[in-house]
Amino acid sequence: MQSINIETESFLKLIQSRRTCYQFLSKENHPIEEQKLQNCLQAAIWAPNHKLTQPWLFWVVGDEIKPELADIYADNRATKKSQTDPDCYEYFYEKALQKFLAIPQVVLVGQKLSENEVVKNEDYAACACAIQNFHLMAWQQKIGVQWSTGPIIKDVRTYQKLDIQREQIEIIGALYMGNIDENCRPKIPPKRKPVNEVTTYLK
Repeated sequence: MQSINIETESFLKLIQSRRTCYQFLSKENHPIEEQKLQNCLQAAIWAPNHKLTQPWLFWVVGDEIKPELADIYADNRATKKSQTDPDCYEYFYEKALQKFLAIPQVVLVGQKLSENEVVKNEDYAACACAIQNFHLMAWQQKIGVQWSTGPIIKDVRTYQKLDIQREQIEIIGALYMGNIDENCRPKIPPKRKPVNEVTTYLK
């Protein structure tokens, strides 16, 4: 593989500038380019993982299955929001349904589960690193991403749609992604504790 020289300052700025995005340009006018999506997936699978377990799995949601997942998403949202007023279920359902369908691209991320608890924890950390790689590659391409851990990834119906067994594979995230307006990128970074407050140098 050809080595790529990235200036340290530029790379640090990329990491510092990355944000979770909730608003995307319309998928009709600004669809996610297939090559850019592949770049994100390629970046993801190069995450560090102990003993090369490569525990991650990805499902790129297409147009046929998306309405079915949207139904699961909307049902969960509406059920929760209408607990105090069941008459509002249909309103919240339709609102959530349209919200999900408007997301330009959805990618589900799963973790192959090990019977060994230590390996299982290490593998989750590896999958989180993979998602961070995915985020950074997307951001570099002016694509925003939200890593959601909402009810849709816990719902038994989602597992049925993907034809997977919860004892073998756990869905750990739904990545909602879309192109973003360059002018809408947040300019002020969120506050972070200084390095010297969270770092101890041991002698």
